[in-house]
Amino acid sequence: MVITLCSIIIFSACKKEAVDEQENLNVLKLKIGSTTYTWSDIDGAGGAAPKIDSIKLTPNGSFAVDVTIQDGSANPVKDFTPEIIAEKDAHLFIYKVTGATVIVSDLSKDTKGKDFGQTATLKTGTASSGTLQILLKHNADKAASDPSKTGETDLDIVFPVVIK
Repeated sequence: MVITLCSIIIFSACKKEAVDEQENLNVLKLKIGSTTYTWSDIDGAGGAAPKIDSIKLTPNGSFAVDVTIQDGSANPVKDFTPEIIAEKDAHLFIYKVTGATVIVSDLSKDTKGKDFGQTATLKTGTASSGTLQILLKHNADKAASDPSKTGETDLDIVFPVVIK
């Protein structure tokens, strides 16, 4: 009985700690060149539809990319970007392009020289349209052939893209 009681107390303490560490990652700002595009879902899954800007770019260009992650429901807004950068060995930004003539390269690196991707370069080709999916993975296997299928997904956002 004492062992059971101790197990319940320990389990309850761990569970409470995990709840306290909950992060509301509900705003992603994607600065491409001098323009910032925003995805936000302040009320969370199941509420109102997220607000998503359409990314509009010129053909045959090269643009610096910088990602910011925030909790827009906090007052004041909480910026998680410094924490994610501090823990870059455990995080990975993955970019997946569909349809649009876009190449994402030059991803920033973690302390081990592996991709991290909080900053990158985006190169556009000819006029086209499609999507840019951005995943933020936690504890992904960065050496895997498809790291997007490993680790935990913190964010999975799809932006519409138009190049013209």
